[in-house]
Amino acid sequence: MTRPGCGPARLCRSMRWTGKLLSLSTTTVIPRSSLKPSFTTCDHFPKIKIMKRTLSCIVMCLSALPLTAAPGLIGEYFKLEDKLGDEFEVPVDLTPWLVRVDKAVNFSQSKGDFHGSKLAENFMVRWSGSITVSKEGSYLFATSSKDGSRLYLGDKLVVDNWGPHPMKQQSGTVRLKAGSHPVQVIYQNGSKGGACIVKWMAPGGKLEVVPASVLFHDVAKLKGLSWDEQAFAKAASPDVPPAKPVSGSLPGKYGNFVSTALRVGKDSKGDNVAFRSRVIRLDPQGAVCVAFDADTMRMAAGWTQGGLRLEGLPFTGGHGSFPSHSGAKVFTNQAAPGWADNQGSIAETRMPEDGKYPPLGPLPKTQAHYKGLYVHGEKTVLRYTVGKDPVLELPAFENGLITRTIQGKFSAPAVVVLADEKGAPEIQVVGSQEKPATMDGRIVLKVPAGMAHFKVVYGSGSVPEALEDLTLLMKGGPARWTEKVTTVGQIAKDDGKSAYVLDRLTVPYQNPYGMKMRIGGFDFFADSSKAAVCTWDGDVWVVSGIDEKLENLTWRRIAAGGHETLGLTIVNDVIYTVADDQITRYHDLNGDGETDYYENFNNDWELTSGFHAFCFDLQTGPQGEFYFAFGSPVRGGGRSFQRMSRHHGSILRVSKDGSSLDRYATGLRAPNGIGVSPTGQLTCGDNEGTFVPRCPLHWIEPGEFLGVVDSAADFATMKTTPTVGQRRGNRKQNLDSSEAPLPLAWLPKNVDNSNGGQVWITSDKWGPYEGEMLHFSYGQSAIYVVLKEKKGALMQGGVVKIPVRPTSSAMRGKFNRQDGQLYVAGLKGWQSNAGREGGLDRVRYTGKPVSMPKSLKIRDGGIEIGFTQKLDEELAEDPESFNLSGTDLRWTHDYGTGEYQVGHRDSPGPPKGRTKFSVKSAELLPDGKSVFVEVDNLQPVHMMQIDLDLETDEGEEIVTKIWNTIHVVK
Repeated sequence: MTRPGCGPARLCRSMRWTGKLLSLSTTTVIPRSSLKPSFTTCDHFPKIKIMKRTLSCIVMCLSALPLTAAPGLIGEYFKLEDKLGDEFEVPVDLTPWLVRVDKAVNFSQSKGDFHGSKLAENFMVRWSGSITVSKEGSYLFATSSKDGSRLYLGDKLVVDNWGPHPMKQQSGTVRLKAGSHPVQVIYQNGSKGGACIVKWMAPGGKLEVVPASVLFHDVAKLKGLSWDEQAFAKAASPDVPPAKPVSGSLPGKYGNFVSTALRVGKDSKGDNVAFRSRVIRLDPQGAVCVAFDADTMRMAAGWTQGGLRLEGLPFTGGHGSFPSHSGAKVFTNQAAPGWADNQGSIAETRMPEDGKYPPLGPLPKTQAHYKGLYVHGEKTVLRYTVGKDPVLELPAFENGLITRTIQGKFSAPAVVVLADEKGAPEIQVVGSQEKPATMDGRIVLKVPAGMAHFKVVYGSGSVPEALEDLTLLMKGGPARWTEKVTTVGQIAKDDGKSAYVLDRLTVPYQNPYGMKMRIGGFDFFADSSKAAVCTWDGDVWVVSGIDEKLENLTWRRIAAGGHETLGLTIVNDVIYTVADDQITRYHDLNGDGETDYYENFNNDWELTSGFHAFCFDLQTGPQGEFYFAFGSPVRGGGRSFQRMSRHHGSILRVSKDGSSLDRYATGLRAPNGIGVSPTGQLTCGDNEGTFVPRCPLHWIEPGEFLGVVDSAADFATMKTTPTVGQRRGNRKQNLDSSEAPLPLAWLPKNVDNSNGGQVWITSDKWGPYEGEMLHFSYGQSAIYVVLKEKKGALMQGGVVKIPVRPTSSAMRGKFNRQDGQLYVAGLKGWQSNAGREGGLDRVRYTGKPVSMPKSLKIRDGGIEIGFTQKLDEELAEDPESFNLSGTDLRWTHDYGTGEYQVGHRDSPGPPKGRTKFSVKSAELLPDGKSVFVEVDNLQPVHMMQIDLDLETDEGEEIVTKIWNTIHVVK
């Protein structure tokens, strides 16, 4: 690698080495699949200076290295079945427990786990590679180890420090020529507390740890080593708190992390709450955790002794409460930016509407923005941007201390916030020349422009100086939930007459992971025999084997940790969910079927800790845009609302690429589901409560106000005042009924006391309703066909029930592209008559005649009702076959409403009760399927009920009800 005629001291400047560099400052577990033989450009090596006509002496020695050389030594870690013995050679038939690259042999005494190896006692390590020396001379080498160590250069034993013993140093001297020399270190440890450090004294130098800059290994050799990566990933670290359960631990069933609002505690400004926290487990027991705030990029808190309280929904079911941490903390960070802005300021820039603490919503994307997280075995790597610069961060628990490894390339100097100054422990920094400093009562660290790779240590003990290359954790880790569950579906029996029957896709209520199967959303893949479901508890599962017989349904858990995931859609076979905190896009990076990267597709809305402010359903529009409903933060007990954000109570629209979000419609309370037609028409329901007299079914126009003044976009200019003081201000309470919403239908409690979503019938294999819409009731576990008509600018109509009963509630529905049938999913919470905690069913059309209403039209003087079959003429023209009654509602600040007689809307005190409408006559129309029912004094009515008792011309009974709203008669 030298120019002909040049000595080793004059390396040719015109030649370059190219390839990929493994970070010099890392201790890295390297999957074999990620290895790439390579060598590096000289400008990536630390301590290398390009002089006028020479390179540093360290680079001179690279001429003797193999072409596949890379920094660090290969570390092969072996489990020993027997205790420490006299043998100092690794048995030839022993497969390594772990293979990784260690930048240097500099491992201080550990309390348990030997520096991330998941080994504590009875193990052996072989480090091998080459060492480069710059000049010929006498070199002293030393090993300091607890128990035995030996150092070889080539075949020569230079240091013999073997045998069981406490920490002891032995040395040896050898004369070396300038260049590269094979080096091997063997270390064997018996009991806990292992340690091994290799030092040298170069000619004219001092005794110091052999620097990483002179140690290299052969990538080709590394690639040839095999070890069981999955077994290693599944194994627990021996370096854990006491085996006894620790109160307030994060249960292992949730995976590496839980997304939730978290009350960190009190600080000088008030309640320190991380509304978009990721509580990340750092030890197998879950007693050691950190809470990362995806709004601010701050590490909100860290603790090592439990104290986490998973209260409220979905954990304990309580209303009003939410998770908190009440134990001792290692550190905290106030609810403020975790990184400075481009002016170097860590001051808060978000301006909450109500001026309260904590401020709401994510930081400006120009300052910092959360991108997602990677899961790799037990490790969780956060990904975010500071300005435009990508940053990776790995929280960990090393030698009893919480650490944060941060890696990125910064285009300008940056400042990261480490902790609140008050109560902070000693903070060390490994891998950076900068030292922690204080700024505005917070401990910060300056990060110079350029490549940065450092570790923040919370505490005064020692931790491994090795810095893990976090980019190697971005390629997918081992599968964690390999145990699948197989169930057998239940096919409905053919009774010979039912047009619609219900087949049950048996849900794995008993599963190896102890998770509840409360299904909040689902969708089919391109292969429609496979679907993905999300659960209220934050899981995503994939179920396969969806065919005619449902005999072999296979369920596999592929993701966990979501913040109440209540909506799911699949786009181009990629899963998206909506939870309270974000739309997540799921990535399987290595093809093992599990999620490795949880991408934040969008989280632009302001989130609070409101227990009732769910994000419901997730649908796509015809242009690829996304829609979901964001509820209002209903108070415990249901009346009025907690702290409001700018986005509560809205239908939110997200662009196809996830880059932007806007409010499509406002004025909602708890809309558990939406619908989007093939042409882009939006619908939704809502839940009875403040400003919602009964459950409505809304036909939505862009910008429309849907009834709840507190969550209206124009609440400040409406005549009707909000109920929440922060929005009403000094205005006196006022109600103007002219501002009341006009939904497609108001539905009685026994029809729908708490809504689900809607789905459009896109199948020609599901009977006579193709092109129509279905509405689901979570509260009544029911499915309805929507009968609608447009009168001028208003849409009005009603619903008629499909006679099936789902396994659980009815919240979400999809038509399977392959079999053309309707699939329905739901869960059981409160205000629902659902049977099971969750369910996934198929509503199958049998091909038998459907004998039901199909259309509803209000005419001057009466109502025209269309049916799916021709009717028996005698019964169709009998007025007694029709019974009509109705009630009016009052839209007020109150929870719900009374029911009042029709025709008294302008009265300050309308009489309560139902109004019966007189049927004067009934006429069967020429098509034989429609009847015009003449009604005396027909007028607008909020909730009408039409009882039908008819027969088809084949003698099939039609005994059912239509529940509808009339806004306009003529």
